[in-house]
Amino acid sequence: MKNSNKVEFVINKVLLRNKAALIMILMACVIGLIQPIFFTTDNLFNVLRQVCASTILAMGFTFVLGLGEIDLSVGAILGLNGVIMAKLMMEANWPVWLAILVALAAGALFGIANACIISALDIPPFIVTLATQSLFRGMVYIITGMVPISSLPASFVNIGQGYLGPVPIPVIIMVVVIIISYIIANYSTFGRHVIAMGGNASATRACGVNIKLVRMGVYIVTGICSSIAAVVTTARSASAQIAAGKDMEMDVIAAVVIGGTAMSGGNMNIVGTVFGCIIVGMITNGMNLMGINSNYQVVAKGALILLALVIDRMSNGVYAKFVQKKSLKEAEEAGKNTAEEGDKNE
Repeated sequence: MKNSNKVEFVINKVLLRNKAALIMILMACVIGLIQPIFFTTDNLFNVLRQVCASTILAMGFTFVLGLGEIDLSVGAILGLNGVIMAKLMMEANWPVWLAILVALAAGALFGIANACIISALDIPPFIVTLATQSLFRGMVYIITGMVPISSLPASFVNIGQGYLGPVPIPVIIMVVVIIISYIIANYSTFGRHVIAMGGNASATRACGVNIKLVRMGVYIVTGICSSIAAVVTTARSASAQIAAGKDMEMDVIAAVVIGGTAMSGGNMNIVGTVFGCIIVGMITNGMNLMGINSNYQVVAKGALILLALVIDRMSNGVYAKFVQKKSLKEAEEAGKNTAEEGDKNE
């Protein structure tokens, strides 16, 4: 392998595809050097607990970005489903499992509503989901009267605060969602259709794929992921908070893009998204350990989003050049082979 090919291989296969893991390792080393307590088992589990809800949200969001679209309502769906569960358990005396099931169904319905409006009226997803974000958040305020719903059943709270052996239950739920998302994204026909549609919707439609149905499936996935995140968040806080899920969209966008899923669509990197979520969680955890004011954490997260967009743009540009150069080389080699075969025939 020539030196130029080796450099291209390192850039494409190692740096670009694993940039989130490299950033996470570098950040962990820096924080660990400043605050050695960062690497203690208790703190590492604390980081995982903190990122459970955002990681579950990000799994669904990875499918949306893979489609080349965006869903700004995921945080509001999380908040609304938390309130729905709390109301059913506290005022209607519904069993915990049934309240959770209703929340999952509600999340799917909210996703279907988003997809139907986008497809039927041909309105950009950004506009539609921004509107439904406001709608769902307003419903939270109206239903709760701006007062959190507390004193939830102990069996429900245990989902967010309990342990299975040494491992927190929310972490187990998160891992299960990650595994299912990975399988769907990489090994299912639906996952392939999402990637194809994100790369070229017109060509995908021409191949006979029902792109409206694919879109609906994606938004159902995001709605269900938002509902699962609502279960974890509400159970962990032992109450349905009116601000639950607020502004989580920005953290999720940063995590997914840093993880390697392009804003323009056409690919999904589930493992990278997990690393991206951990990076966002490490920023909060590390700054808390250092005693840095929470206002600066907001600034840091804003900077992270900008960094994510820059990395996305740069990596796409580098990768495009790599692919173009590779294609030209293959074309040249094919041309030479054809010419040589022609000479032999003569």
